[in-house]
Amino acid sequence: MDKRHFARIGLIAAAALAMAACTSTQSRVTTTYYTIRGVSGEDLDREIAAKGPLKGHALASAAIKFVPAAVSYEESGGKCSYREAKFRIEAEMTLPRWQEHRQSNDPDLRIAWRNLSDYARQHEEHHIAIAEKYAAKIGKELMALPAKSTCDALDKSAQRVLQKNKRDHNREQLAFDAAEQKRLSALFD
Repeated sequence: MDKRHFARIGLIAAAALAMAACTSTQSRVTTTYYTIRGVSGEDLDREIAAKGPLKGHALASAAIKFVPAAVSYEESGGKCSYREAKFRIEAEMTLPRWQEHRQSNDPDLRIAWRNLSDYARQHEEHHIAIAEKYAAKIGKELMALPAKSTCDALDKSAQRVLQKNKRDHNREQLAFDAAEQKRLSALFD
């Protein structure tokens, strides 16, 4: 190999490292499972009530946090503004795992379980998607704040943006759950 080949490899490696060092706003989602056991629908209901998230009041859950991925200031001309404001989501999904699903002699229960567990995952992923939308919205709104005389004054404006988005985010999450509850009630009533 000649020196030019090594130089190209070095440039490619440097570019890859630079890209890896960029601040990621990609969500970080972990999934944990709680194990349920049983051979009947009643067994599964009892296990979910005993072991499920929110003290058994939920089949699944997603604990969501907004995390600043990159927030920095720029001071220029006696004013302070945001140079960068990016947020990401960190979420922990908690889902059920039925231990004996392969041993069940009830094919209808196995199908119902597969559908229910798929729905639970999709439902929690939708909650995360709602949060991702607000993470991006927070960053955009912070970047749109007008420059202030001090960074402390800018922070006060930023707190108002964060509080408003937190309220709006919670409202949208609750509205999604209410709409899903209504939709499911209509299907099963």
